[in-house]
Amino acid sequence: MKLNHLIKNPHDRIIATHFLVIIILIVNITFFTTELISFVIQSILIVAVFLHNKDDYNIWNELQKVKNQLQEDSDIFNRNVIVSESDVDGNITYVNENFCDITGYAKDELLGKPHSLLRSPNTPTSMYNKLWKTIQNNETFHATIENRKKDGSLFWTDSSISPIRSDNKTIGYKAIRFDTTKQALAHEGLQSQITEQAKRFEFAINSSRDGFWDYNLKENEFYLSASWKHRLGFQEDEKLKYLDYLALIPNNSRSEHHTAIHDILEDTPNESGYAHFRIRYPITTKNGEKLIIEDVGDAFFENGETPTRITGFHRDITEKEHQAKMLESQNRMSAMGEMLGNIAHQWRQPIGAINNTLNDLEFDIELEDLEQIDSQTFLNTSKKVKEYTAHLSQTIDDFRTMSSNEKSKSQFLLQDVLQEAYEIISSSYKKNNIDINFTGAKECQCEIYGYKRELLQVILNILNNAQDVLIDKKIQVPLVQLLLSENEQSIYIMIHDNGGGIPEAIINKIFDPYFTTKHESVGTGIGLYMSKKIITTHFNGTLEVMNENDGAKFIIEIPKDNKSINK
Repeated sequence: MKLNHLIKNPHDRIIATHFLVIIILIVNITFFTTELISFVIQSILIVAVFLHNKDDYNIWNELQKVKNQLQEDSDIFNRNVIVSESDVDGNITYVNENFCDITGYAKDELLGKPHSLLRSPNTPTSMYNKLWKTIQNNETFHATIENRKKDGSLFWTDSSISPIRSDNKTIGYKAIRFDTTKQALAHEGLQSQITEQAKRFEFAINSSRDGFWDYNLKENEFYLSASWKHRLGFQEDEKLKYLDYLALIPNNSRSEHHTAIHDILEDTPNESGYAHFRIRYPITTKNGEKLIIEDVGDAFFENGETPTRITGFHRDITEKEHQAKMLESQNRMSAMGEMLGNIAHQWRQPIGAINNTLNDLEFDIELEDLEQIDSQTFLNTSKKVKEYTAHLSQTIDDFRTMSSNEKSKSQFLLQDVLQEAYEIISSSYKKNNIDINFTGAKECQCEIYGYKRELLQVILNILNNAQDVLIDKKIQVPLVQLLLSENEQSIYIMIHDNGGGIPEAIINKIFDPYFTTKHESVGTGIGLYMSKKIITTHFNGTLEVMNENDGAKFIIEIPKDNKSINK
């Protein structure tokens, strides 16, 4: 063992001393000790020194393990943590290698320089003022700070800066930092995307005729998108309340709107915590323009119970409603033309019968003396004429009911509607040699709640269309089959002709509005668009068509429980 190593290593010096003491004691026992007690004492000392040396060795090994662990922890810390120290004036006194790696500076370029060397021009001065105020109060400052490297590029660190104390006095500051540049850039990119999407959303909203609105129930804050706010006649910088918007709704519709919103907020939200709604109502803008609004949106709830906000779109459907009314008016006029044709068909037979009856009476009078004709003949003739004129009167009443807006729903038998349709159409069918077969009418005692005359219109429309196509196609044995059936939920009316069916190119278009191409099963009158609208709107049912066998088959389905349908 070299002398300079013994001098530098205290542990080795202690071991050497222990062995020297043991050797001296052994030599003393061997050559100079004569008394037994001295021999025993020195032997005990030798054992004690030997055991002490062993304990020192074990302690030294443990110390080395701890030292190695500390060194390993220190290396890990220095590889992952950015460390610097400064004096009380902020001048750098220490940096670790990680600090130099991330900033691009060498140690000698940093030591003695102020920390402001790394300050980013984007970081506000107020943040640094807060930093100094905090650490000078012997507290730790923590924040994510944007910094500048030697080459001018930026980096971000999650920084904790604490005072260094000695003898109750602050002698400097120590900063522990973690590099968060990737996270900051990712966040910045996300924020940029959100901002860009928000701009696009705002552009889309303000470019639309629709209006976005939001009502925060907790804060009682109401918002309207800028373009819609302008459309309604409000000033751009005008701060609105929900009541300001409600004031645009006419008095006679305001309570109905209030009830609808109340019902929405009383509704049970779904699993996602919101309830969807769709309501319509009129408004009058501050500029005097009258609009029809369709309000579509969601009401949000806290904990599935307390409503917190309502958000939605105001859609201007004024033009759409106007077009729908125009279309309905046009179809109603067309229906009137169709019904006039039906009335003409219906009147032709009783008028002819009246004429024939009166001719017979005149003929009898001419052949015989008036006095010789018995009174019963006059009574029978009068009765027939009254029956025919009553039928004519009923036809006029039917036409008036169909054309009136003052309609009311009623409970009626479907068989009565079919019988009435048959009586109206039968003379025309007979004239054109078209057979019509009824199946299931007697078995199905079906009651329906709704507008009887409108259902009659629909059935007549389909029957007239079938007649048109059978005549147009010159079918040799023209036939229309009408099948009536029911199950627990619904009643079915099926009308099937043998006119060759509807071309596949138009079968999906025949219920479209303004579809006027004259085609198989596509006639005039109220039209198939209005027919389907009557069934879906007033009966909550469906009207479908399909090609089956050698013709078109129209299927009307009407739910038995349809009393909840609005008028």
